[in-house]
Amino acid sequence: MKKICIIFYFIFSSIVAFANNPQLLYEQANKIYRAGDYEKAVELYEKNVKAGNKSAALYFNLGNAYYKQENYAKAILNYERARKMNPQDDDVLFNLKMANMNTVDKIEPVPQLFYEQWWYSFISIFDVDQWAQIALTFLWLALVFAILYLFAGSIAFRKLWFISTTFTLISFFFLLFVCFSNNKQLNSNRAAIIINASAYIKSSPDDKSTNLFMLHAGTRIEILDQLQNWKKIKIANGNIGWISKEDLEII
Repeated sequence: MKKICIIFYFIFSSIVAFANNPQLLYEQANKIYRAGDYEKAVELYEKNVKAGNKSAALYFNLGNAYYKQENYAKAILNYERARKMNPQDDDVLFNLKMANMNTVDKIEPVPQLFYEQWWYSFISIFDVDQWAQIALTFLWLALVFAILYLFAGSIAFRKLWFISTTFTLISFFFLLFVCFSNNKQLNSNRAAIIINASAYIKSSPDDKSTNLFMLHAGTRIEILDQLQNWKKIKIANGNIGWISKEDLEII
């Protein structure tokens, strides 16, 4: 009897492990999505996210499944998460644009300063790991140049290797800063999406406070502060107010 229980335990454990394997879940969800069962695909994609298999491709496919269900707020949320991980993906950017065309709020954003746009575009050229690899390459080059400097025979070569070492070290620290900036951008929890059909933006973190304006599902907001169950937010045109945390979801 004890052996039978052990056998059943191992069989059950294997089934659970199989059912919760992120890669298998992802492949199964893709297959179901292609078959047109978008509700089941969403369920499996979401289960995949909870299992820890978070990637730009997964969020993109989850966004597509929500889009097919005409749940544009959730589609935008997941497209934004995919864009956060892979800012230069043209498919993500295009689908995000299409999803945003189905939202109610058409808010004209305050123009970004040119250097802010340039900096964001620059740090988004590569992901965190790629920037880190480039930075390490410059560090190794700096070490090589330093060794060449120590063993250089002539003053001209010592000067060359000294300048090369200095330049590559400065480049290394700059790239390290870029890497940290990219990582900070990736792990920032300041951006969110309104997920409820509509939500009043209040003048203070209180249900009885004045209604300033209303936002609808799919609108992107920036979180400035929080107090208990309330979030202080800013929208693209610069307007500020308070909203219940139940009305939004962090990107």
